[in-house]
Amino acid sequence: MGDLQLLLRETGLRAARRLPLFLWSVWIVLLVELLSRGQWGAAFSWTFHKIPELSLNALVVLSLLLLFTSLLSNVRISFWLVATVCLAFGLISGVKLSILGVPFVPWDLLLTSETKDMAQYIGGLLNFTTISGLLSFIGISLLLLYKLPPVRLVFRWKQRLIMGVSSLILLSAIYSDDFLSLKKIVNVQNLAWDQTENVKTNGFLLSTIMNLKFLIQKEPDDYNEESIRSIASSIPPVVTEPGEKKPNIIVVLSESLFDITQIKSLKFSQDPLPFYHSLMEKYTSGTMLSPQFGGGTANVEFEVLTGNSMRFLPQGSVPYNQYVDKGIDSLASILARQGYETTAINPFHSWFYNSKHVYENMGFAKYISQEFFEPDYEGPYIADRAVAKYITETTSSTSGPDFIFANTMENHYHYYPGKFEKNTIEVTGVTESKGLFETYAQGLLGVDDMLKRLVTYYENSNEPTILLFFGDHLPSLGDDYLAYKESGYLKENDPDFVNKMHRVPVLIWDNYLPRDRKEHISMDTSLIGSYLLKLAERPGSYYTDFLYHISQQTPILPSKQESAKDERMKVYEKLQYDILFGKQYAYGDMKNNIKKENYVIGLGKMYVRDVKLEGSGNDQILKVHGENLPYGSILQVNGQPLETKWLGTGEITATVKKELLTQAPMRIEILVKDSKDAVVGKSNDYVYTGTSLTTAQPDTY
Repeated sequence: MGDLQLLLRETGLRAARRLPLFLWSVWIVLLVELLSRGQWGAAFSWTFHKIPELSLNALVVLSLLLLFTSLLSNVRISFWLVATVCLAFGLISGVKLSILGVPFVPWDLLLTSETKDMAQYIGGLLNFTTISGLLSFIGISLLLLYKLPPVRLVFRWKQRLIMGVSSLILLSAIYSDDFLSLKKIVNVQNLAWDQTENVKTNGFLLSTIMNLKFLIQKEPDDYNEESIRSIASSIPPVVTEPGEKKPNIIVVLSESLFDITQIKSLKFSQDPLPFYHSLMEKYTSGTMLSPQFGGGTANVEFEVLTGNSMRFLPQGSVPYNQYVDKGIDSLASILARQGYETTAINPFHSWFYNSKHVYENMGFAKYISQEFFEPDYEGPYIADRAVAKYITETTSSTSGPDFIFANTMENHYHYYPGKFEKNTIEVTGVTESKGLFETYAQGLLGVDDMLKRLVTYYENSNEPTILLFFGDHLPSLGDDYLAYKESGYLKENDPDFVNKMHRVPVLIWDNYLPRDRKEHISMDTSLIGSYLLKLAERPGSYYTDFLYHISQQTPILPSKQESAKDERMKVYEKLQYDILFGKQYAYGDMKNNIKKENYVIGLGKMYVRDVKLEGSGNDQILKVHGENLPYGSILQVNGQPLETKWLGTGEITATVKKELLTQAPMRIEILVKDSKDAVVGKSNDYVYTGTSLTTAQPDTY
């Protein structure tokens, strides 16, 4: 009995001697989060409310401590090295987040992005949080390492070997997504679609580890300038004689569009897509194979706009967040070089999926995001009819042809009853998923209404127009495909799973082409852009020409495994590698002619034309007239935001208090902010002296 007690005591003492290593790790994590978040309160709140995430971050640091100790045989040196590296990257992330609204991510080290020169962030390092945090860290770390009972400092080679192997096993278990994954055990997920939220929820160090897998891109065999340019120059052009007309080309990605009337077991009190179905009888339509189900809209956008394919990228990657950090040729830039005005319209936050930077890198001239929409809602999201309004207003405001890419949000997840004010379509044939189907069908009425508005408008327009209308992915209707299984649409271990769950509807309407050109579409989403250019008789690029030839031979691309054996797919992958990760050899001089110099986020460049003060007494009304002033405008005087009343895109007003009236001259500007309080739009500055009005140069944004 005495021997057992002695053994337990020795085991406990050994564990106790190892405990400081974990406590040191937690201490490093806390300071990393402080520097990353920029506030003591935010760091402590996360620490106490996100215990699983905190623990995984601490295990990341612990494994690094073990690894460095196994190499250096000194715990204290390892602590300072690991702490210095972790804190440095946490600090850089925090400063980048405060300036650009996005954290530091691993691909910032490898890819050319808006963070080309990290030195631009140095100016944001010296503030109270940073200085107090670093001083606290140094002081408490000295106490932990040198004043408290010491841990063993030097180790023999066998112990170092065990520590090194243990650290690698631990890092693998944190990094892995397989059955040994520690993330799965504590139900932690990589929020790859929003890296800001990813860092905020999971912590900087864990998010960084989870994102490392998106860096792994093997260079194709025989990748060099000569081979890439040889391939590009050998591709025959698809359009040799451009058409006489330059039609408007409008591409609408309809959120979660799926024709549920094809589920034969369901009965509907009315057709949720009557207009869509009527157009299918006269115009080109069919289906496309989407890389997504239930979410991941940005990946479908990526394929449609650029022609690049998700099948050549790491599973779980989101190119908008990871790879589109430089000029990437797209339908927008191709058509812009032919004199088109190019506009992206998305009724959601400009920061989501990094859209405000992505659309610039793809060659759009203008991006109208949710921040610039009038508040026309159906359920929790902007109504589809509002998107149709901005599409028609955009084309009517330009004298030449337009290329417009628009997203919708009205029929976005979720689909539980109560999402809309009232469900007007009854669905029978199911019980448990009845409410899901009825809510989704109600959203389809908004889809159909939007399509009808667009077609009706352009039927009566004298501008030749082509409209591509498609779904990005099928909706997620209940856990584990509940609605699809209950309705009998999807069987257990269904051999036709991919065709059933990844086929999205597509329709192409136009107001000027002969009606005998009606075709049936069945192709991958990455190929539809090249098809659209051919239909509009507009020249593409070497890449879209290559994709069009592929679409004529293999409209449904082989699987990822089969692609590795297909010579055409190897060429496809090599060209895509050159665009996203390589030197863009095939672009040649076109590389510098993708991004638009005067890219604007908003309805157009916000401009204040004149300002008037009306009334008398302590408070007066400030009237501002200008151009492209959106509903979300914030009128600011001398840096102070005022309660603003929007009267239209040309006029806004605000009440100016006495204390501001006495602060002559008054500097007046209009701002638009996103949901994270970051400025996404800014007008020119006006200075009001009381008797005259002068214009200052607008700030860049």
